[in-house]
Amino acid sequence: MKERLAFSFTPPADNDNTLSAIEESTPFRLQHNGCHLHYWMTGPLDAPLVVLTHGEGANHHSFDAQVQILARSCRVLAWDIRGHGKSVSDQPFSLEMAVDDLHAILTHQGYSQTILVGLSAGGTITQCFAHCFPEMVLGIALLSCTPLQSVDSATHRFFSRLAIGLVRSLPYWFIRAQMPAYYSIRPEVQKYTADAMAESGPENFLAAWRIHQEGIQTASDGFPKQPLLVALGAYDTHGWVSRATALWAQAEPTVQPVVVPGAGHALVQDNPAFSSKMLDDFVYQCIRANRYG
Repeated sequence: MKERLAFSFTPPADNDNTLSAIEESTPFRLQHNGCHLHYWMTGPLDAPLVVLTHGEGANHHSFDAQVQILARSCRVLAWDIRGHGKSVSDQPFSLEMAVDDLHAILTHQGYSQTILVGLSAGGTITQCFAHCFPEMVLGIALLSCTPLQSVDSATHRFFSRLAIGLVRSLPYWFIRAQMPAYYSIRPEVQKYTADAMAESGPENFLAAWRIHQEGIQTASDGFPKQPLLVALGAYDTHGWVSRATALWAQAEPTVQPVVVPGAGHALVQDNPAFSSKMLDDFVYQCIRANRYG
């Protein structure tokens, strides 16, 4: 039997008005491995922790709507990954550093367990963190991303490498002009994406985009053992995400993808109400599974 966790959790009622009582997220900064890591925390201090990791070329504001909902009953940490947002680094983004950054933040804050939510490249960071530190993970929500374990063909890997080479050869102003419509179906989210991409710059964006596009293979033979949520937008134009998710579901019966209606790749912003409730329900399931499982 799993050890009971030392916190209380009461799911809020639909008409709960405690949102008005939530203070603004508290900003933190941690200097680690050549980077000033910026992150924000809100929600009850004695509640379970949920970590929100954004995707390539974005920042912690990707999850603004979800923070407000999750913070009613959870401690919520949203952060700017290395080379993105306010997390200015003297070294370009790398997956290994991002995983180490997140571990450093959690250690600095004194957390030994957390529920992880990752979007796009943030989902790759999340999976790698769970692979490296499985004892720290109570549950994993993977949004608009592909599994670490290979489910693709040699043909797809070949064309992925071609696509990566092509994109890297393009001027960044052109990439910034094209990518927002590729990520979102909403004009206001497209503007946010263009502005955030300008902030991250070409080197960091392309490094993070590559890990999402190409994927990373681990030595693990299996899929995550923790409670798992896999979701993608109904209008996600990242064709490989939808194909890989379908193959993933065929290979692993526990993967039952949730299709978020009216949403593209940036599903948490394209349909914030649906995504927030989906994540709120998943967090509650993770707490119950780890308390009573």
